[in-house]
Amino acid sequence: MEYKGMVTALLGALFTLGTTAAMASDAHAPAAAPKAAASHAAPAEAAKPAEAGHGAPAAAKAPEALAPSIHPLRRPAIHTASAVHKPAASHARPASSHKPAASHGKAKAHTSAAAGHGDAHDDGHGHDSETGKVQNLVKAMLAANTNYMKRNNSSYFDKFASKQTPRATVVTCADSRVQSNAFHPDAVNDLFMVRNIGNQLATSEGSIEYGVRHLNTPLLMFIGHAVCGAVAAASGDFSKLERPIQKELLTINIPKGINVNEGVLMNVNNQVESAMLKFGGEVESGKLAVIGAFYDFRNDYKQGKGKLIITNINGETDPAKLAALTKAGNFFNAATGMSAAPAGGH
Repeated sequence: MEYKGMVTALLGALFTLGTTAAMASDAHAPAAAPKAAASHAAPAEAAKPAEAGHGAPAAAKAPEALAPSIHPLRRPAIHTASAVHKPAASHARPASSHKPAASHGKAKAHTSAAAGHGDAHDDGHGHDSETGKVQNLVKAMLAANTNYMKRNNSSYFDKFASKQTPRATVVTCADSRVQSNAFHPDAVNDLFMVRNIGNQLATSEGSIEYGVRHLNTPLLMFIGHAVCGAVAAASGDFSKLERPIQKELLTINIPKGINVNEGVLMNVNNQVESAMLKFGGEVESGKLAVIGAFYDFRNDYKQGKGKLIITNINGETDPAKLAALTKAGNFFNAATGMSAAPAGGH
């Protein structure tokens, strides 16, 4: 199958679901856009031709696969990946100067909640304790699996029982709010998913290389998301975090104090740039398209809650050019000027 056709078909499927979800959202009332969006206009779905720096052109030709929105912001700078933070010499917590008091009577379980999770007795999901939380979740997961088995007959599983044949390697943040069902109706055997904090190449290089060079996926996609905690942490002081976490934040190369969503966009651009350097042969030969996107589940850019917005195609970030490339389904001819590979197996 021709590489261009494979990527175009896959992106059509990805963005059909994302567009449907965004249209169903009730959060389309006008609101003050983030400062990064100032002085920019309509989304890419607009039927009028896009002006430089503004919204996107008409939707894709196929009615069942609407063209994705193009990020309407100014072009974020692309920075080469290099560690800019040095970990502190010591990260051990200071010992408490007070010894715990002797026990008087029966101690209460879960007297304090873990940081960032609120009261351990009230986790927001209607459970009374950590034990109840786990019991209910495992029960729900097993029930969901049973329903999944009932919905799919043996022939469904036979298609990939012996070999996987994904069309894309997709790198997303490990954030629990970012899941493949937001942009694909059934990612099984179609998306080779790689997840880490900050949707990075550097911290999952082996997995990404396996997808591109061993599974031969013609599309490599990096998806950032609104209010990313990893980006927020990387833009501040993370010297008191655990060393393994620091190590993964060091490769998110963004300025200190940057607005979190601007930092997400910059980080996505950095990942695309790094991937193009690593997989330059595949990109230049037209066998690989590298795309960056922003998943906006908060409607920060006023295109609908849950919108997946293309922000980078092979290094190109200009909104008008992205709109034209997306409308034409030309995901190999962006900044590199490369054309798709001739027809052939993948």
